[in-house]
Amino acid sequence: MALQSALLRYTFSVSLALGTCCAAEAQPSIFTIHVNDDVVGQVRVSRGMVGTRMIYSMVSLSEVMVVWPQVIRTSMITEYAGERITACKSSVHVNGSVRDSSHMRVHPTGLEGFVHPKRTVTKPCTNSWSTARMYYEEPIGQSRIYVESVLDDCVLEALGGGRYKLTMPDKKVNFYTYHAGVLQEILVDRTFFDLVFKRV
Repeated sequence: MALQSALLRYTFSVSLALGTCCAAEAQPSIFTIHVNDDVVGQVRVSRGMVGTRMIYSMVSLSEVMVVWPQVIRTSMITEYAGERITACKSSVHVNGSVRDSSHMRVHPTGLEGFVHPKRTVTKPCTNSWSTARMYYEEPIGQSRIYVESVLDDCVLEALGGGRYKLTMPDKKVNFYTYHAGVLQEILVDRTFFDLVFKRV
């Protein structure tokens, strides 16, 4: 209960900071975060219309032990105008310090994009599929997914049986599992431990 309350407070603060308030709460979903057999956190995802824009948001809060306790807070927001991604922003904080962040926005005069700590992005996004959209739709027939944290398309492989493998530029891998078109689980395969997100 304490974790869920903290996550809801974090969701609200992120929504205010990103200027969306809580307008994107039309279709919320909750996933629990597991390390081995332990539940270490939660993920809250939502999507909804704000005017003519579709807004996807994701926030998570977890605490894992890697040498010492690490409190990990992540946030992501992705904005669509029709089938076009027009803006996104993501961040990862560990024990209060920024570990990763990115932002992208399309302006009438061009594109602004930056990936922490120093990569400027000038290539516009032409892919209508993003990791945010994967929380709500199975990416049948897709071979590349726009990953908001790196502001680039990444390779998606269909493994059969509703399973997909998404490979990031740094060779980090996520596995997505769908049942009847609904996302059930994400396996985040990392060096020191694996995280599993399971739909509640």
